Amino acid sequence: MSQIFSLDNRLSACASLVRKNARLADIGTDHAYLPVWLISQGIIKDAIASDINKSPLEMGKATAEKYNVQSIQFHLGSGLDTVTAEDNITDIVIAGMGGEIISDIVCSSPIAKNKGLNIILQPMTKSEELIKNLYKNGFEITAQKCAVSNNKCYTIMAVAYCGVFKEVDEVFCYLGKLDLADENCQRFIRQHIRHLENKSKADRHFGEIAEKLKKSL
Repeated sequence: MSQIFSLDNRLSACASLVRKNARLADIGTDHAYLPVWLISQGIIKDAIASDINKSPLEMGKATAEKYNVQSIQFHLGSGLDTVTAEDNITDIVIAGMGGEIISDIVCSSPIAKNKGLNIILQPMTKSEELIKNLYKNGFEITAQKCAVSNNKCYTIMAVAYCGVFKEVDEVFCYLGKLDLADENCQRFIRQHIRHLENKSKADRHFGEIAEKLKKSL
């Protein structure tokens, strides 16, 4: 068996939120790096890796074969449609997609509302839209962190269904439950501020949000 690879900071942060001995579903698995790594480290025993396209699944199967990981089921399909109640999933990871796509996958899925399910989300864009829609649809953030990968900062959040549907204010949509003392979280907020300041050229309301975020730093 080949020596196991290291995860980049983004996937490593996702892995850190997966619970010990979880039954994992990795949605949009690409090369299946995350489930292969988690199993090889003894953090989980088995997993489902799914993707909407056949090619990433084939690459994922090649990764599992290379590192002699045999306890991954590969499912072809869209979003959480690839998971059933009989799979007994406890933890879900959806990483590397836009926030709006992730929002659609989670908020439209009955599986996502299962009690005790730990859902780990890593949006590439529009994290503020994701947070707004999660709370609007009865989910809440249970943990959140940031990680820098390829010179860009990303947020990673664990969420769970609580059944409380509420509108959250604009500032919370950008800050979520980030640790404002953490350097990576501060960097992520500064990214938001720069983006909002650019958008304020067309709509000054975005500049007002940016000013509120500055006060959090």
